[in-house]
Amino acid sequence: MLFCDEEGFPITEYLPEDHEGKEMYPGRTDPTPDKGRALGRLEERDGRKIEKKKVGRGGLMGDPGSQSCC
Repeated sequence: MLFCDEEGFPITEYLPEDHEGKEMYPGRTDPTPDKGRALGRLEERDGRKIEKKKVGRGGLMGDPGSQSCC
């Protein structure tokens, strides 16, 4: 699942470097980085990186994003 910006393009900023979404939609940054990032807020609060588990088709469990486009 990818999240989209207001133009309908997938936000690829948080995807792993080798994710095909980054190749198809390079440089799509999150327009609302302060919304819906529970894992990101926990990482910031605890001062550590939380490992996200891969789930099917290259997606990540816990992907940050603002709104679903798919």
